[in-house]
Amino acid sequence: MRIAVICNDTRGGVQPYVALASGLRDAGHDVRALAPVGLVHLFEGTGVRVEPLPFTHDADTFTASGLAERGTVSAMVMLARELPRRLTAWSLKTLEFCEGVDVMTGGVGGMTIGLAAAQKLGIPFVPTHLRPVGHPTNAFPGMLFPNLPDRMDKFGEHRTPRLSDLALWLPFRAAMASVRKKAFGLERFVDPTHGQVKLYGFSRHVVPMPQDKGHQVTGYWTNGSDEAWQPPADLADFLKTRRQVVSIGFGSMGSSDPEHAADMAIATAQLLGTKLIVLGGSRGLKTTNGEHVFYADAVPHDWLFPRVDAIVHHGGAGTTGAALMAGKPSIVVPFAVDQPFWASRVKSLGVGPEPIPRRDLRIRTLVSAVKTTLEDEIMRGKARDLGQMLRAEHGASVAASHFSAMA
Repeated sequence: MRIAVICNDTRGGVQPYVALASGLRDAGHDVRALAPVGLVHLFEGTGVRVEPLPFTHDADTFTASGLAERGTVSAMVMLARELPRRLTAWSLKTLEFCEGVDVMTGGVGGMTIGLAAAQKLGIPFVPTHLRPVGHPTNAFPGMLFPNLPDRMDKFGEHRTPRLSDLALWLPFRAAMASVRKKAFGLERFVDPTHGQVKLYGFSRHVVPMPQDKGHQVTGYWTNGSDEAWQPPADLADFLKTRRQVVSIGFGSMGSSDPEHAADMAIATAQLLGTKLIVLGGSRGLKTTNGEHVFYADAVPHDWLFPRVDAIVHHGGAGTTGAALMAGKPSIVVPFAVDQPFWASRVKSLGVGPEPIPRRDLRIRTLVSAVKTTLEDEIMRGKARDLGQMLRAEHGASVAASHFSAMA
């Protein structure tokens, strides 16, 4: 079967689709992928044909400004403002790229630019989500409202999952409708996902989503530990230590003052006597190397996380999955959108302390959280056990089997 994987997300949101595309290729399918121009290199060595979306700006550009520090509403407003400038070009590129394929697939970002193209081509679109969307359930609160009281209505249903789905799509609806009508000449929306199973690239051990014939949780989509990646000599030397090592990185989330954010982390490491690896990402943190500090823009999470003792991160879906699979406890510093949800799951599973919202990040709160994470043997045991279960799931292969059943 000829399958197009549409990736339109930040780095952490594209990496799982690289693994999914690889799993589909390994299952014998003819796979191609569309990804932000700055992230097409992630597909190197996979054997998957990949082409870039137009513009030099990828999704990381939207989050690198520091606006995400202000929370979910600011992030959604930013998306609603920026998306119409790019959506027509992205959608036309998707239409051209998907000529001749049998099925398209992707998450919310891929659906935003791909649903109109799938309708125009008359082919199905299989939703493959990294987040628990599109499935109202009583098992947990809605993704965008994890901390709101989640009372049942008179019909025994929770309100926040439905409300969360409505809010998630709100910034995109008007722009998508405009493209559908003006660029593609489609007068009404015919849903190409209708009748297709929704696949979720996380674990039932992390999100207890009820499964039925229309919703399948497969396990995380990863290529496994990247043992082939060779670290620079200075990083390898840095990790040869008896001291505990803490990793901190906020991925694509920018900080208004990345030097100050890094200084808080360095002060924390000094007070606790640990070594620190700082991952700069998209201006989330900024510093220089020191005796007990190693700075890099990025290091593959599959390689790094199993080699450290604790992980401080922003709670992105991909980063959270990588930390959980590594079997190491996390201190989550959520910025916006789905990150508070993943932070709440880490805390509920007992594999991390109380989350620290980005606006509340201080040396005092970070020291307390890291100290707890390094010393709590029950927490560390839970993280280790959960990691073993997650690594046994092989989510990309399970997802590929669903496409093979379609074929």
